[in-house]
Amino acid sequence: MLDRNRVGAKRAPVQGLSMHLIFAVVQNHDADMLFRRLADEGIGATRIGSSGGFLRHANATIFIGVERERLDDAIAILRVTCGRRIHRAPAWTVDSSEADFSAVSPTEQGGGIFFVMPVDRFERLERREIAGIAT
Repeated sequence: MLDRNRVGAKRAPVQGLSMHLIFAVVQNHDADMLFRRLADEGIGATRIGSSGGFLRHANATIFIGVERERLDDAIAILRVTCGRRIHRAPAWTVDSSEADFSAVSPTEQGGGIFFVMPVDRFERLERREIAGIAT
């Protein structure tokens, strides 16, 4: 049986916050800039490496917990940082020494998807003392 005195009493959810979870899958090379921009705005996020898609490229799965009032800000950062863009690359042949730099072909890079879900319960896990020992 669980001894709540030893483990700590059940914590109540954080009250008064309307929280949302953004679940985003973005290109791996966009993830670092996304984290910097979110951090600059004081928005926390967690990253999990993943892969998938047509060519099995590395992706980043990002979980962003955000208050309702900041949801539009977080989505705007996602769109600006991870949106599709045109990259101009030389048309390579099998042997890269034979690259034709005069023929530059535009290719799309970036992009991703995201889902927004309301959060029914939100709790912060914080450090606390149990029987005089910091955990």
